[in-house]
Amino acid sequence: MIFTKLFINKKIRLLSKAATSRTHCYRSLKDVRYVLLFCEAIDWKMAEPCINHLKALGKTVHVCVYIRKQDEMPIWDYAYLPVEADGDVDVWGFPKKNIRNQLNGLSVDMLLDFTGREQTVIRYLVLQHPASFKVGAKYDTDMDVYDLSIVMKDDLRDIPFLFGQVLNYLQVIRSK
Repeated sequence: MIFTKLFINKKIRLLSKAATSRTHCYRSLKDVRYVLLFCEAIDWKMAEPCINHLKALGKTVHVCVYIRKQDEMPIWDYAYLPVEADGDVDVWGFPKKNIRNQLNGLSVDMLLDFTGREQTVIRYLVLQHPASFKVGAKYDTDMDVYDLSIVMKDDLRDIPFLFGQVLNYLQVIRSK
C-alpha cells in the first residue's frame, strides 16, 4: 500500500531536470548489443513481438515488466524482471532497493521504455538507470528525458508504431 506519491513524483521531477541537461548519446542499431526494455504486463501482447524481433536481430534483451494485482503475469523464458505493484514498491511509492540494484547492475547499450508516463514506479526506474542511450515516447507536455524520443499524439500508446519508428531511426543513425 502506497501512502502518497508525493515523494516519488518530487524525485521524478528532479531526475527529469537532470536528464534534460545530461550529455546525450546516440547509437546505431548495429552498435546496440544489449537492450533493457521496460513495459507493463497489460501491454505484454504488444511488447512480446518487439522483444522477439530484437532477439532475431541478435540483441540480448533484458525485460522489466510492471505488474498490477489485476494483471496477468506474462510468461517468458528469457531475462525478465517483474516489478509487482504490491510487493516490490515501498509505502512511499519507490521501488525496493533490490529491484533498483538488479536493474542498475545491468550494463546495456540501449534502454527502451514502452511504458506510459503515468507509471511513476517505472518512470523512476528509467530515469535513475545509468544507461547512456535511452529511447522512449514523448508526449506533448513531457520534457526531453530520452536521447531518442518519438513524439506520440493524443496520449496514444501504440507500442508497435513506437517500436517501428525506433527501429527506423536506429537504422538511419550512423556512428562515427
